[in-house]
Amino acid sequence: MVSDTGQSIVIPEIRVHDARREEDVVLRDVSVDTHYACDTEGKVMYFNLDEAKSYLEKRDRSLASLPLLVNLYIALDELAQRDEVAAQVLHQLNSAWDRTGTSISAAGRIVHRDAILGEIVYAGLCVPQEAGEIVDLFGKNEQFFKALLGVRDIDKLVDVATKHDLSPFYWYLKGERLVMFGGGDFYYMHHHIPGLLMVFCDDEPHPRRVVRGVLAGR
Repeated sequence: MVSDTGQSIVIPEIRVHDARREEDVVLRDVSVDTHYACDTEGKVMYFNLDEAKSYLEKRDRSLASLPLLVNLYIALDELAQRDEVAAQVLHQLNSAWDRTGTSISAAGRIVHRDAILGEIVYAGLCVPQEAGEIVDLFGKNEQFFKALLGVRDIDKLVDVATKHDLSPFYWYLKGERLVMFGGGDFYYMHHHIPGLLMVFCDDEPHPRRVVRGVLAGR
């Protein structure tokens, strides 16, 4: 048995950039879980993709897409200065790896899915094959990162990441498939990268990651 996803925090406003129309989508009163999914003893649980979807759907929730998580992260930065729960969620995003409802194919197809934004699809994008800090890669791959992250520019995101973590946002591509968002210590491909906040594409067939829910129908 597992416990319920717990309490949620309501973010008054989140802006997600729609790169297809070059305009921002304003989302109001967005509800997200304040904790990752835990078992009955309060221990954080890890899910593969099918398990995550099943677990959250039973609780009228979904995974957050990467643009929703990125812009939630930006919105929490200001809110955390006066709200203890917002500060707690912001810390979690800096110290764990969140599974998202976003996938990338080698052919440059990005699909975002969550209960707030619905489904957003981009096709025919050039996927950056070099790894590095997004602040350095953004200018050469602007359309890709706008579509992937849901931001108009990179400055605000990098400012928030630098303030709360040891390194700016980082892009690392290993194969294709599932997009992760987060920070903290991570061991992968024999490289130990401490305190790194990054977008991570995981091509393992059944990786188990932490799960946070966003409430459907808001």
